[in-house]
Amino acid sequence: MRTVLFTDIDDCFMATKRKFSESDSLSIASLDIDGQARSFMSEKQRTLLELFIDTRSTIIPVTGRSYNTLKRVQVSSLFKSWMVVSHGALIIEPNGKKCNAWVEHIKNKFPLGLWSDKLNLINEELKEFILSKGFNAQSYIVSEDDIDCYVCVKCTEGIDYDFIFDSILSQISIDLNDIKIHINGRNMALLPPYTQKKLAVDYIIRQLDEKSLILTMGDSLSDIPFMKLSDFALMPTKSQIADSLSW
Repeated sequence: MRTVLFTDIDDCFMATKRKFSESDSLSIASLDIDGQARSFMSEKQRTLLELFIDTRSTIIPVTGRSYNTLKRVQVSSLFKSWMVVSHGALIIEPNGKKCNAWVEHIKNKFPLGLWSDKLNLINEELKEFILSKGFNAQSYIVSEDDIDCYVCVKCTEGIDYDFIFDSILSQISIDLNDIKIHINGRNMALLPPYTQKKLAVDYIIRQLDEKSLILTMGDSLSDIPFMKLSDFALMPTKSQIADSLSW
């Protein structure tokens, strides 16, 4: 029986340096836009990845990263099959090409033009609010080709992220009906209904052999919906999911 692992990447197989202890032996896992080391992989994370590789598991990344940002990841063993990017708005096939069938599916199911207009309105209001408050943050739309995937608010490192996000959500007058809010670290994503990891993972599972053993791994509360599609689910013990549990 084939084993298939659907897994988030950041804070599962890699993380920024501040999330490790000084004694951890690290290797570079991804680069920033300037080509400098951004995320790292510990020996334990690499051992876990090698466990799946050695058992010939199919590894499918399920990430909030855009496709371009995902290309900065330096761990080639993560990119041998399907990929779910931009929180599920886009699927990349094993041949590295955009899954046109998935694009047509969401275009037929959701009014993407209307949603694009709404995301642009949200983004403009967020930019005005952030500027008026003098927050060290920026708001922008993450797009994949002609699909506006979601609005991202990214804070400068080392500030009070929670205060900024709470201020935005409590004071802006934006209509957030049908919008899911995903907050993790210094990033907040405002996700339209077609941008869901669960929908994309479900689509790929239906393309697989019915006898496959499906595993999932995630760290954020927003990962739980796609994780529940599996036979068994994993999480890092230092994660948003773990912190929400009563142990």
